[in-house]
Amino acid sequence: MKASVKIILKKTILNDGTFPINLRITINRKSKFYKTPYNVLPKFWDDKANEFTSKFPNYLQCNRILNSIKQDASKILDTMIEDGHNFSLESFDTLFRPEEVEKLNFIAYFEERKLQLKESGKISSSSSYCDTISALIRFKPTITTYDFTKINYDFLIAFESSLRANGCNDGGIGVYMRNIRAIYNSAIKSKIVSSEFYPFKDYVISKLKSSKVKKALNKEDLQSLLDYDISKNKEGVKALYTYLFSFYCRGMNFTDLAELKWTDINLNDFSYVRNKTGIKLNVKIPDNNYMRTILNYFKIYRPFDTDYIFPILDRDEKLYTKEELRDRKKSVLNYYGKLLNTIALECEIKNKVTFYTARHTFATLSLKKGINTVMIKQALGHQSIKTTETYLEDFNTKELDKAFENLI
Repeated sequence: MKASVKIILKKTILNDGTFPINLRITINRKSKFYKTPYNVLPKFWDDKANEFTSKFPNYLQCNRILNSIKQDASKILDTMIEDGHNFSLESFDTLFRPEEVEKLNFIAYFEERKLQLKESGKISSSSSYCDTISALIRFKPTITTYDFTKINYDFLIAFESSLRANGCNDGGIGVYMRNIRAIYNSAIKSKIVSSEFYPFKDYVISKLKSSKVKKALNKEDLQSLLDYDISKNKEGVKALYTYLFSFYCRGMNFTDLAELKWTDINLNDFSYVRNKTGIKLNVKIPDNNYMRTILNYFKIYRPFDTDYIFPILDRDEKLYTKEELRDRKKSVLNYYGKLLNTIALECEIKNKVTFYTARHTFATLSLKKGINTVMIKQALGHQSIKTTETYLEDFNTKELDKAFENLI
């Protein structure tokens, strides 16, 4: 009777270029493979040691999880010998079962869901899960050994307090807590933990909703940007013009702006599909001097030899991996944000100006012009009217008085 237990990197390439890490059980020269929570690029895997290299994020924690899976399998083989079980893969499978491998502890299960999001192309959500996992490990390094029952009300309160002590606001805390809640709900559905331990019966995330922060610019501030003397800041012009194009084209999101090509424009119209929602939008480019100036500028300013209107992507998007494309957009967005805020300070605009303010400004000024919320929702490409409502600023007292003074 010969048996071996090994963690291996299978030579089956996945869609994202990674390879699955499997538990291999060999009994009497026959092998069976069981999945683990991980897929990885070969450069992060040590074939001799059968573990992650030190260059892999959270490699110590991940190696501990793999070792734990291997030890559990070894114990079952020992049990088979001691109890006189038929020494075969079928007997091992009966005792071990794939679903037992999936019954991971809290962080291991979190990691598994993170990788599944990445494989399905949901890079932003996967990145958000990664940030939450990192925050949890910073708060409690031993959490890598916790099962779900230890993630209780007291733990969440302590985690929230720690985040606040380190400068995290309600919005950031809310993102972490919603991710934890999503993982817990998923684990309950997967029968990994009982619903009786669900901590969000008592811990209410909605309490973290902060008061609405004004994100839209008023007409005066927007006009200041439109009237800005571009000779003062030639480097900032590309950021300002990209921002104004976003505003005039119905609050077009930065990630969609990055992928807009000259060939997409047919006379004064263009269509695009929102990256975030998959909704197709048809946009008419306003015929005014500002838009003509903006488009003429980008026809001349061509730092990259690409078909894109805006100098955000330095090569065709198909030549980027999904992670590279996200990182490129994020890097340029951060840089443009700094350029915009320099211009905003010169224009004496008190609110922070980001590309999201262009979207909020379009929505709010449209509402104040009398356009109904349903039409604004359609223009923004939202799936839900509730999302649109979060974009709209409240009217101030004077505006309300003026609107209602002549009702009768």
